[in-house]
Amino acid sequence: KLQFHIRRFEEQESSSSSTAGVKKDTMLGGGEDGKGLESLDVKEANQASAAAKPIQQKPAPQPKTAGTKGGKKKKRIAIISLWNKRANKAKEEMKHNIFSKHYDSKADRKSVLHKGQKGYGKALPGSKSAMRAEKAKLWVKQQIGILLTVIKREGSKGPQGHHQVNFGKLFTAYQDISDTLVGMLRRARKYKVLTFEGDMLYQGVSDKVVISLLPKADNWKQMPSWKRVT
Repeated sequence: KLQFHIRRFEEQESSSSSTAGVKKDTMLGGGEDGKGLESLDVKEANQASAAAKPIQQKPAPQPKTAGTKGGKKKKRIAIISLWNKRANKAKEEMKHNIFSKHYDSKADRKSVLHKGQKGYGKALPGSKSAMRAEKAKLWVKQQIGILLTVIKREGSKGPQGHHQVNFGKLFTAYQDISDTLVGMLRRARKYKVLTFEGDMLYQGVSDKVVISLLPKADNWKQMPSWKRVT
C-alpha cells in the first residue's frame, strides 16, 4: 500500500508539472498558432511608436500688456460717456415735448423764441427739418434761375438795358415748364432780382403787366445749365 501511494503521488506531481509547462509555452507563443508571442510583439510595437511620436505642445498664451488693458478701459469709458450724453439730450428734448410724460411747461416757456430773436421761425440746426428746409431753399433758387432764363429768352431789353417781358407772353411760354410761375415771380421779387406792378398776377387780367429784371439778376448763381441766356 505504501508503494502504491508513492507511485500515485509521483504521477500526480508529473502531470501537474507538464500542465504548467504547456501554459507557459502558450503564454510565450509556444502553442500551435503562436498568438501569444505575436500579441506581445504588437503591444511592444505600439508602445514604441507612441513613444517615438513628438508631443504637440499648445502655444503659450501671450501675456496681456498694461497698454492693452488701458486702451480697453478708455474705450469703455468713451462709450459710456457717449451713451450718457445722448440719454441726457433725449431727456431734455422730452421736457419740451407736450406729448411726453416728462413735459415741463416752465422749461418749455423759457426756451420759446420770440420774434426778432436769433433762430426764430427756423428749425433746430442739424435736425432733419433744417436739412429739408435747406433743400427746399436750394430748389426755389434753382426755379428762380429757370425763370430768369426764360424771361431773357422770351423778352427784350428795355430802356435801362435789362430784359423785360409781358406776363401774358411769359405765362404762355411757361405752360410746358412749370405750374409755379406766379409763386416763383413773387419769390424772385423778394430776392430783388425782378420787379412788377401789383401784388398778384392773373391770367387774362394781368397779361399786359411788364415784368422787368433788376441788376441783381445778372449775378444769380443758381442758373440752369440748359440754354443759358446772357
